[in-house]
Amino acid sequence: MGEAAYLGTRAMPRHGVSPDQGHPRSGGETESDRLRGCPRLRLLWIGLALALALPDSLVLWAPAGAHPLPSQSHPARFGRLVPQLRNAFGWWNLTCPVCKGLFTAIDFGLKKEPSVAWMGSMATKLCKLLKIAPPTVCQSAVQLFEDDMVEVWTRSVLSPSEACGLLLGNTCGHWDIFSSWNISLPAVPKPSPQPPKPPAPGAPVSRILFLTDLHWDHDYLEGTDPDCENPLCCRQDSGLPPTSRPGAGYWGEYSKCDLPLRTLESLLSGLGPAGPFDMVYWTGDIPAHNVWHQSRQDQLRALTTVTALVKKFLGPVPVYPAVGNHESTPVNGFPPPFIEGNYSSSWLYEAMAKVWESWLPAEALHTLRIGGFYALSPRPGLRLISLNMNFCSRENFWLLINSTDPAGQLQWLVGELQAAEDRGDKVHIIGHIPPGHCLKSWSWNYYRIVARYENTLAGQFFGHTHVDEFEVFYDEETLSRPLSVAFLAPSATTYIGLNPGYRVYQIDGNYPGSSHVVLDHETYILNLTQANEPGATPHWQRLYRARETYGLPNALPAAWHDLVYRMRGDTQLFQTFWFLYHKGHPPSEPCGMPCRLTTLCAQLSARSDSPALCRHLVPDGGLLDVQSLQPRPPFC
Repeated sequence: MGEAAYLGTRAMPRHGVSPDQGHPRSGGETESDRLRGCPRLRLLWIGLALALALPDSLVLWAPAGAHPLPSQSHPARFGRLVPQLRNAFGWWNLTCPVCKGLFTAIDFGLKKEPSVAWMGSMATKLCKLLKIAPPTVCQSAVQLFEDDMVEVWTRSVLSPSEACGLLLGNTCGHWDIFSSWNISLPAVPKPSPQPPKPPAPGAPVSRILFLTDLHWDHDYLEGTDPDCENPLCCRQDSGLPPTSRPGAGYWGEYSKCDLPLRTLESLLSGLGPAGPFDMVYWTGDIPAHNVWHQSRQDQLRALTTVTALVKKFLGPVPVYPAVGNHESTPVNGFPPPFIEGNYSSSWLYEAMAKVWESWLPAEALHTLRIGGFYALSPRPGLRLISLNMNFCSRENFWLLINSTDPAGQLQWLVGELQAAEDRGDKVHIIGHIPPGHCLKSWSWNYYRIVARYENTLAGQFFGHTHVDEFEVFYDEETLSRPLSVAFLAPSATTYIGLNPGYRVYQIDGNYPGSSHVVLDHETYILNLTQANEPGATPHWQRLYRARETYGLPNALPAAWHDLVYRMRGDTQLFQTFWFLYHKGHPPSEPCGMPCRLTTLCAQLSARSDSPALCRHLVPDGGLLDVQSLQPRPPFC
């Protein structure tokens, strides 16, 4: 399996606590008493929980322009936070036995209500002390996350040994929550690779509208401070800017701001020149980035309001949605289906099934209600699969309980692809988080699946990063033959510092024998500088066509592979890509060679944590050390 060092499927049940994992109780001391006697270790737990629970947009938040590296995994974020915790609370003298004993006590006492309340209070203080976020954000975020985090912690595989190994090093324990695992592929031999043939001249071409990352901010307010201290600005609680700076624009702002509803309505009402459309792929992230202060009612309001807007302007055009990471609250919190009761995601999936019922058949609504994913046949010869990519997410803290193919989604995907291969159908996959941004084992398994069904898989479409990019897949044997490409379309929202935008794909059309592959794509934007001028009206315009702009012979995987290597040596071509990557509003800082190599590496990295994919980008043929380059800022 190439670089993969799979250890086989390993279940991750809730851990137990054995007697040798901690010190015995003394006298009539209760576990709650012991917790109160070890505030520093309780603060350690809080620090770890904060690093896991709060998304990258809050933890150690700093505004920055978009950048191509995938968001860092949990160990990397813990690594940033643990030294601060150690320095702040003087834990250098903590011994391994004491650490394990105290974490054992924490496990027993966490579910007690007074303990949960106390930890919430301490977490808020710690968040403020370490300046993880502004004080009001700290307080609201901890209140929002604390119940879910305690539930996850008490059910998770993070044993005292693992927690102390993370804090004190491998001599005290082994940190390996996200162990390797493997899905099963059918015994049916893989057919010989058959690259799609170009459609005959005059063959039908379909146009697919692609919407992603709309991020409607109900509280957007023109004239407010676009550079406030909170992670999201241009809002009623942002205050007014200094007299030396302008306030938020009417249609949006180049800052850490989301969109007013009028801008989304302008987008949908102005689609005429880009259409007509045969269908719409919509890959989620409907609510705004005020993730520290959201309720289920807020999320459902966003879902129903924006869905109604889409139906109003697109009318009879079929729309096929996917679930984004912002649809839930707390953000990124998507428990697998075995989590039942109030902690489950049924409140969200049921609401989605209700408002999307006119778009989806009964078979799709059934699996949507269970796990937020589905499959359907939008036309003869084409199967559409909508994945819930939150089950691969680095930020989904519920996966601490069990990250092995959550909800059985990948195994279900294999079954769908095999059935499509048997029928001779082609398949499109849509989802929110791109595969290269997923947890390693999920990403590598998905890579295997794509390689196995390369003849069947005609297109992959994702969002989430807010910028305009792609991810190339290669054969697993040599990592050199391009066999698929995932298109990552730019966001509707401006967050952070971008023009609003959307994508249109031209697809080999609806006729017998169609390959259903992407033939070309176009990106449309709203130039905010022009739109926010006094007396101006918004004008959505085509920013570029992919094949024309990049000189591509076609839009097949090999063409995108070749583009990456052409950009490595052609500065002007790369600068064009950099401009379009940011939807026509690039950051003021130039993108030098380290930035360029990191950006290009991201286009090759459909498999996460796999530096060998970028080995040929470095002039001497060595591996690209992406960790030494600029880290990706938190903007998703």
